Amino acid sequence: MNMAQASPDLPPQAHGRKVTWFELFFDLVFVVAVAQLSGAYAHHFDWAGAAGSVLLLLAMWWCWLGHTFHATRFDQQRPDQRRLGLVQIVAVCVIAYGVSDAFGARGPAFALGLAAFKLLLAVAYLRERRWRGAHGLIRAYAGLYLLQAALWAASAVLAPSPRLAMWLVAMALDLASPWWVARFTTTVRPHSEHLPERFGLFTIILLGEGVASSVHALDHGNLLHVQALAAAFSGLVLTFVAWVGYFEVTRAHDERVVTGASGGRDLRMWAYGHVPLYVGVFCQAAGTVAMASEASWTMSQTLLFGAGVAMTPLGLTLLRACSRNVV
Repeated sequence: MNMAQASPDLPPQAHGRKVTWFELFFDLVFVVAVAQLSGAYAHHFDWAGAAGSVLLLLAMWWCWLGHTFHATRFDQQRPDQRRLGLVQIVAVCVIAYGVSDAFGARGPAFALGLAAFKLLLAVAYLRERRWRGAHGLIRAYAGLYLLQAALWAASAVLAPSPRLAMWLVAMALDLASPWWVARFTTTVRPHSEHLPERFGLFTIILLGEGVASSVHALDHGNLLHVQALAAAFSGLVLTFVAWVGYFEVTRAHDERVVTGASGGRDLRMWAYGHVPLYVGVFCQAAGTVAMASEASWTMSQTLLFGAGVAMTPLGLTLLRACSRNVV
C-alpha cells in the first residue's frame, strides 16, 4: 500500500488501511466484558442498575477508545507493540471479571484492571517518542493516563462511597480528554479510514450483544413462554433497526478526513455522538433479557426500557448531523 506522510517526524499512514487481525482479537475480550455487564444489568433492571451499568460501560469503552486512538496513529504491527497489546488484553480480562459486581465485592478488581490498562496506555505512548512531531500529543496522553492510573489504583483500597467518587473524577478526565488533546488533532491526525472502521466494529460488538440477548430471552426459564418469545422478537427487531440506522442510513462508519479546526470539532462531536447510541443498544439488550421474565413489569421498568431504547435514535440523529459534510 502507498504511504502518506506529511513529515518524517510523524508516523506514516497507509492508504486503504484496514483493521488488523490483532485488533479483531483484542475486541473479543471486550465482547466478554460487555456480556458480563449486560447480564448483571438484566438481573438488576432498575434505575440504579441503569445508572451504574452506563457508568461502567463508558469506563470500559474509554479504555477501548484509548487503545484505538493510539493504534490509529502509531500502530505499525511491531513486535513490541503486539507484546504490549497482549498485556493490555490481560488487564481487560481483569476488568471483565470485576465488572459483573463492580459496586460490590469485585470493585477492587475492576479498579485495578482499569488502573493497569491506563498505565499500559501511558507506556504505549511513551514508547513512540521517536516521532518528534508527535511529542506534544504523547506528553498530553501519557500524563493523562498516568494520572488516571493513579486514581483508579488508589480507589481500590477505599470504601465503596469514596471509591465511586474517585471513579467519577477519573471518568470526568475521560470525557474531557478529546478537548485536552484537541490542539494536536490536525497535526497528528487519526487515520481517516481506519478510525471509523474501528468505531463500526465496536458498534457491531454491542449489536451482537443485542442478538445474544434475544437468545438469552428464549432461554430464560425452564419452559418457553409467550413473554420470552415477545421479548426475543422485539429485541431482534430493535437490533436490526439500529444496524440499518448506523450502517445504511447515517453511514457513520464512512471515511472521516480531518482538515482544520472545524474538522477536529466535527470529529469530536462524531465520537461523542456514539455515546447515546451505544448506551441505547446496550440498555435495549439488557432490557430484552429482563423482559423475558414471566413476572409483570412495573411502570418504572417500562419507562426505563423506553428511555433506554430512545437513546438509540438520539445517537443516530447526532451521528447523521455530524456526517452531513463527510465526503
